[in-house]
Amino acid sequence: MNATPFRHTLLAWALLALGAQAQSLEAWLPSTAQVAPVLQASPWIQAARAHQEAQLQRARGVEAGSAEWAVRVNQQQRRVRDPQERFAETTLALERPIRLWGKAGMDARLAEQDREVARIGLADALHEASRQLLTQWFSTLRARLDADSAERERELARELHRQAQVRLRQGDISPLDARLAEAELQRSEAAIRLAQAELARHTAQLQRLYPGLPAPHWPKGDATLPQPPRQPMDTALQDFLQHHHELNLLRAEARRQQQLAERIERDRWPDPSVGVYTARERAGAEQLVGVSLAIPLSGTWRESQARAALAEAQALAQRVQQLERELGAQFEARWLQLAQQEQALVALRAAAATQRLAADKSLTAYTLGEHSMTELIQNRRLANEQQLASQRLLLDGLQSRALIELDAHRLWDLDD
Repeated sequence: MNATPFRHTLLAWALLALGAQAQSLEAWLPSTAQVAPVLQASPWIQAARAHQEAQLQRARGVEAGSAEWAVRVNQQQRRVRDPQERFAETTLALERPIRLWGKAGMDARLAEQDREVARIGLADALHEASRQLLTQWFSTLRARLDADSAERERELARELHRQAQVRLRQGDISPLDARLAEAELQRSEAAIRLAQAELARHTAQLQRLYPGLPAPHWPKGDATLPQPPRQPMDTALQDFLQHHHELNLLRAEARRQQQLAERIERDRWPDPSVGVYTARERAGAEQLVGVSLAIPLSGTWRESQARAALAEAQALAQRVQQLERELGAQFEARWLQLAQQEQALVALRAAAATQRLAADKSLTAYTLGEHSMTELIQNRRLANEQQLASQRLLLDGLQSRALIELDAHRLWDLDD
């Protein structure tokens, strides 16, 4: 029989299943209504909200300015020799620095940028928490997949051991074959216990970190990769970079640092302190009222602070460019990898189907005495490994697709 048409038929079946059984990501993941309250109540997000409140209060202070009213009181004694007299004298002054040279407007814009940084910072914390939840969710799904595969191997080993015992009593097989079947059952028992322990670990971790979420499950039917939105990669990349919270946060911080550098540069023009005062001299015989003006003299310290702030702004601008390149490269690699994973999944499923048929034929051949027990066990194990490999590849592709959708705000959009 020519094997090529047979392989083409299997590949066609797999392609047909890919088109007919396509599922959405919602079939694999908890809904936004389930995720939102869990993440909003998490200590991480509560800490992020407290940090945002601190940033908002600092922005309020920046807008109001650091200048404060100062009350100055001076109490003194005056002694006169001729004629010899002593007088109690008091001076009372009220002073306050005044923001000049457009500094009040610059502080208002800087405060507004601080609020923008605070807003994006909270959104970035929510997004990062969503990514960590997604990673933990798929880790638990993989553990469940391994446990199901181990359970499937154990059931096959139990059936093979049962048949071997019956045939041994009938004298159809040798004691060696019966021992090999028993060893395969023992191996599968050990594998299922290890897989169940790993599943219990991942499930407990998921429930502890995200209480209230349902347990991950494998959807019914022939699960396949959901179809991506129909858009060119360049368009998807621009959308990704536009909505990426970490990048937007760094951009906002760079703009804030640039504004801060301009504000510190303006501080090289010192602000005067203006006040009014009244004095009572010679025990009240003389009353004074006047105004005061104090102007700091700008020096090296103000100049060095301005230059340091400008250098930090330039450093942040370069970090923005570097992060854009890194994120763009990661997105492009993930996009191309996902396209290859879709094709590899079809081929691997076809290989798993072929291996399953081979394992069934190996059982028939063993019954006819054409295969040994070792060959039968190996063929069955290979069939199960091929199926597990295709399912693992499916989960890898689903996680890559979910990350793309999450970064594009089409999945779990929790922005306030």
